[in-house]
Parts: sequence; structure tokens; C-alpha cells
Amino acid sequence: MTLDLTLAPLYRINGQEPASLPGLLAVSPPRKVARGREQDRLIVYLLLTGNATFTTAEYMQLASGAAAKFYQSPGTLTSALRAATEAVNQPLIERNMSTSGRGQYAIGWLALAALREPHCTILLSGPVHTFILGQEARQIYDPGLSGKGLGLAQNAAHYFTQVELQPNDRILLMGKVPSAWESTLTEGTPASLDATRRRLLTLTSEDLHAVLMQATTGKGALNLLRTASEPRAEVPHAQTAPTPAPIQTPSLTEESTAQPEPEPEPDSFPAHVVQPSAYAIPPQPEKTETPPATSITNMQATTTREFPPSIPRAKPKVETSEPQPAMDTTSKVEEPPTPREPSMRTRQAAKAAVNGMQTWRRGTQRLNDGLRKFLPRLFPGNESGESHEMPAYMMTFIALVVPLIVVTIAFVVYQRYGRSVQYQNYLAQAQNARKQAINLTDPVMQRDAWQSVLLYVANAEKYRTTDETNNLQNEAQGKLDQLLGITRLQFQPAFSSGLNIPISRLAANETDLYLLDARTGEVLRAQLTDHGFQMDNTFNCKPGPYGSYQVGPLVDILALPLLNSVNATVLGIDAAGNLLYCAPGQVPQAIPLPPPDTNWGRVTSFTIDSGNLYVLDAPSRAVWVYTGKDSAFVDRPYFFFGGQIPEIQDSIDIAVSGDDLYLLHADGHLSHCSYSRLETVPTRCDDPAPFVNPFAAYKGIDLFAQSHLTQMQFTPAPDSSILLLDSDNQGVWRIASRSLELQNQFRPTIGAGNPLPSGRVGAMTAGPNHVLYLAIKDQVYFSANLP
Repeated sequence: MTLDLTLAPLYRINGQEPASLPGLLAVSPPRKVARGREQDRLIVYLLLTGNATFTTAEYMQLASGAAAKFYQSPGTLTSALRAATEAVNQPLIERNMSTSGRGQYAIGWLALAALREPHCTILLSGPVHTFILGQEARQIYDPGLSGKGLGLAQNAAHYFTQVELQPNDRILLMGKVPSAWESTLTEGTPASLDATRRRLLTLTSEDLHAVLMQATTGKGALNLLRTASEPRAEVPHAQTAPTPAPIQTPSLTEESTAQPEPEPEPDSFPAHVVQPSAYAIPPQPEKTETPPATSITNMQATTTREFPPSIPRAKPKVETSEPQPAMDTTSKVEEPPTPREPSMRTRQAAKAAVNGMQTWRRGTQRLNDGLRKFLPRLFPGNESGESHEMPAYMMTFIALVVPLIVVTIAFVVYQRYGRSVQYQNYLAQAQNARKQAINLTDPVMQRDAWQSVLLYVANAEKYRTTDETNNLQNEAQGKLDQLLGITRLQFQPAFSSGLNIPISRLAANETDLYLLDARTGEVLRAQLTDHGFQMDNTFNCKPGPYGSYQVGPLVDILALPLLNSVNATVLGIDAAGNLLYCAPGQVPQAIPLPPPDTNWGRVTSFTIDSGNLYVLDAPSRAVWVYTGKDSAFVDRPYFFFGGQIPEIQDSIDIAVSGDDLYLLHADGHLSHCSYSRLETVPTRCDDPAPFVNPFAAYKGIDLFAQSHLTQMQFTPAPDSSILLLDSDNQGVWRIASRSLELQNQFRPTIGAGNPLPSGRVGAMTAGPNHVLYLAIKDQVYFSANLP
């Protein structure tokens, strides 16, 4: 089912109702998008609060930046939405840092709605209200999870929710809900979107900043409603919020054909002039300068300037050509208004500027006169009293060289003294933030304070890196890691150069490391020597014919115990259930698994526990268990689940410990099933199984929603914890097996000692000797002494 989405802005400021809502953006996928974004349509709703002033173009620049980052981010939908949120958070942080000396700040309330029929995934950052108006009205509002907004901390809090849209369902996004709307939004809504909008506008006279959206059966179009007096506009791949224009009548028409000509816009003006009652920062239209064009939005520009009707201004004098009557000499003559005298501070500043310009002119004139008198004396023949005029080329040379000397001197002075001043300012701010962090007791406030220390230190190191900044950074990062349960590990590369292969799986024993080539399905072996890991070019473990069996590309691998009946060191499996046993110096052995009663759909992953082989067939919603001995499996399997079969079609990995089975899904959630050996008690599953975060510093932050989990395995004996790979953040979680309580996170060290490049982690494994391996691109990195 393909749905059209129609957007109706609800915008009122100081009694006026401009047709366009700054910060609103509706975007269809451009021609060139990252992998995974081809079918995603995006709605951006941004509201800025605080006491700073923003123009319409600045509003749209933030919203367009979020949309551009979304379509440039591959991978899961949630990771792309998080990247778009960061594209708004970082500019606001930098702006707040630059204006903190003037006491100005801005906080962004953001809602991102990604539509992939029929599901709509919504990210909320800040106390944004969301109403789902369908067969049943539902409100989504949890400021404890969505946080205070953007621009306050490096790690902005946000909250995910998902709804399944049906035709005629409506979504309302807004910052503050008028009291008159509370009962109306829970009742049945009028038949048309126009009627709903007019009813909401009529119920209150308060300032409004909201957008009402309605889904209808169609072809996937995005439509923006405007007033009937405005020209009709087309919503191409990127629909931007239009320029403000006064609304004459509330009747609406749906835009669909041509891009409107923007009306003249005023410059930005102080926030207190147009301060609405509900929002601290009204979006101000500005003298239109076309912002840099991107693939997301095209802004039109105009140079005409006028003020909106919400700003009080003097009425222009009306000239008349009628003859004036003779003035009575006895009547009073009205004196013209006396201009206001400039303040003393203004006069002093103007006087200083004039004196400075005069001093500069006198200095340059004296220098010129001196050179005219001095340079001719250097010419031959001056002893006889001859007079030499300075050549024209010499005058040109002087005119060019003197400014260069002045600029060079100014640059040297700034590098030596100006940069030092900037460094000292940021260092002092970092030291003050450290003092505050030490005196705080609340974990959340401590977290924010130490993050501020790191931010100030990073700004100071743009000008100079010293022992003071290094010590402050190490202390702040250590305190922050302690609050968040992060353990830093020192990694080093396993190979001197990249292997030029994409790595999808890793397996390891005490001496060998096995890598699965995602492109060919072949297993490679690296042997640990005195000089590090060396590739074994003689090792053979790849798809192909083996006797009467044809093995396809392998999808998963496991390291086998050293003692087994097949004398193999690594075991692989293809999508059709064929096992391939491999060992150094031996020919691989192919043994197909006995097929289950329903035959194979497609093998996704497998694992071994207590001698039994567990095979995940996600498309068939099945986990098959093979009882074996010494890594040989010849008996027919039994079905793990009983009457309750969870939805596991999107499962990507499996882990088993005793009777507990865990399935990792593509969206990052876990399913936990406990096998029952009693006929009267069925096997039960928790789907999704809830994670538990015991660290108080994460209050207001959903750590699990911010992560991209792709692989898992149990830690080496005797521990029974589960390791989960957070691919995007280059981290590994360790959680308790039954309670699913987060124990800690493993992250690489920060700074010059970290050899890991940027990018997602493709594979992970932990060897029995407590060595953690991570594959990034075509290189493997390892850290010994895993806690």
C-alpha cells in the first residue's frame, strides 16, 4: 500500500498567521542516496527555543542539513535518524558556545518522521508532543526519554517510536499544546484535513507552531497545504518550508504544480521584538540570501525588503498637492521633532574611530614623505648636489611591499598573542567546568559537566596543545567513562597492511584466527607467530565440489575444539545446510546436514553448545537442533520451539547457553527463549526481551536505541555473559545472560594511541584466551587481556 502524505502548517505569531512554517521540511528520496535510504521519505519538524534570534534561512539551513545527512547515511533507519539529529545538534552547540559570552542560547526541539510504507518511524529530541489521530487517538510525550533538546550536550537524548499508518490517519507534531486543544484531540476529528485545521485554529488565540499531517492512498507524493491566495507549488524530491506570507483567508488548497515566487522578507530582528508567548525564539524571515544549494532543497532569493505586519512602525507621511492656506501669524508654529541625541558612549566610540583613522593617515603620509627624502640619497651622484626623482617602478614596489609587511606583522602578532588569548579563555572555561563537575553529586549533572570539560578542551586545543589540556582531557574522559560504564581497550592491527577483502565473520582459537570473505564465502587462516599474525596461503577452505556434494558460499563459521573426531579446526556452513570441515594442511570435508521435515529455507547462522548444533533458518521461522558427538552430526534434527513461535524472520545471529537461546534481530532487539524439557510446560519466549541499564548517568538517554547491534556471542568460560557488537559506535556490550543487564562496554582508547580508523565494525569474536578481535574494512584489530 502506497500512501500520500499531506502537510498542513498551524503557525500563528503575534496574532498573524503566516502561511509557511519555518523549520518544516518534507523530503522524498533524491536520485543519489546512501544504501538503505531509497524508499524512505522524511519529514523534519524543528522548533528553536531560547533567547537568540534566528532567520528563516538559518532555520531552513538546519532542517536541510538534517535531511541531507539522513540520505547520506547508509545502514539501518534508526542510525540514519540519529545521524540527522547530530547534524542539528552540533551546529547549535557551536553557536551556543560562541554566544555564551553575550548570554544568548538556543535549544532545538526536533521531530523526524521517516515513512516507509506502511510504517512511520519517529525520532523525538526535546519535549515535542506527538498525536496519532486514527481510529483511536493516542498521544506520545515522554520528556524523560526525549530529553531537554538539542544544543546542550554532545550526546543529545532522543526517543524512537513507530506507528503503522492507515489511509486517513493523521499525525500532529507541536512544541506546546494549547489547553483548548486537549479535549478536542482525543475526540473524533472532522472528515477533512481542512476542517480539522480550521477547527484547531479557531479554538485558541495563542501563538502556535505545529504541523498536521494526513495519510491518504496514492502514489507516494508529499503535498504541502497553503492558503488559497498563494500560487500553487510542486513538491519535488525535496520540499522546503516556503517563505512567510500573511494569510488572508483560512481556506486551503492543495499545492501540486509550480514553485511559488517568494514574497519580500525582512531582515532578522531581536527576539524580544517579536517574542511570542509560547515559544522563546520566533523564526524570523530575513533579507533573502540564497543559502548554499544542496541536493535536498533549493532556496529562492529576493532583494525587496518590507516588515511583517506584526512589527509596529511609524506611518509614512502623506504628501498633498492642495494649496495651503495662509498661516495666521498669531497661531503657534509646530516645531519639527528634535532628533534624539546620541549617547555619550556612542559619541566616544565615534570620536575614537575618527582619531584612529586620522592617526593612520598621518603615519602613512609621514612614511611616504620620509621615503621620498631618504631613497634619492642612495643614488650615485647625490654628493654633488644632484636631485634624483624616485622612479615610478620604485613607487609601485613600495606601494605593494608596505601593505604586505603590515599584514605579515599583524599575522605574527595574532599567532603569538591572539591565539594565546583564545587558548587561555577556553582553558579557563574548562577548568571552571571541572570544578563544578567535582562538586556535583547527581550522576546526570556530572555527565553533562564532564562533557562540557571535554568540549572546552577540544576548543582550546584548536589553538594549542599542552600538558594542561592533555591532563584535563584524560581526567574528564576517565570520569565520564566511569559514569557510563565504559572500559577502554588498547587495540593494535593484526596485519601490516589491509587484506583487500570484506570480512563478515571471525572465529579464533588460542593460536589461529579465521576470517570469512563476504564476497566469495571463503575462509582464510592467519597464524600467530613471534612476529605477529601471518596469513597461511596454503590453507584451503572455500566453496566448490567435494565428492558428490556441492558447497555454496559459506554464511557463518565456528572455531572447533582442538580434539574432535573429524580433526578439523574450523567449521563452516552454507545457506543450504552443507557443513565444511577444514584444517591446515588437509583437504576440506563436506558433510550435508540431514534436512528437517520442512526442508531448508535459508540458513542464516549457527552455533554449538554442549556438543549440540543449533541452526537458525530465519526465513522459515525455525531453529533446528542437531545432537552430535565430537563435532559430527548425523541424526535428524528436532524443532526448538513448541506452540509459541516468535517472529524471527529478521533474525541475524544466534547464541545458546544450556536451555537459554538468544536471537538478535536486524533492528537490534533480542528474543530470549527458554527450552522446556517437560511436555506439560511449553517452551516460552520473550520477544522483545528488555535490556536493563543500571547506570544512573544514562537517565534521559536511551542507550539501546542509539546502538546498532549486528553480532553476538558468549564470552569464553567460565564467564557466561553475552557480547554484543555495536557496529556503528565501534563498541562491544557485555550483558548478563538471563537478566540482560548491561555490565559494561568495551571501547577503543581515545587519542593518538587508537589505531582504529573511522567506520563501522564488520565482525567480532573473542578467543578462548580472552583476546577480542574486531574487523574494520579489510583489517583486523585485536586487544589482549579482555576483562
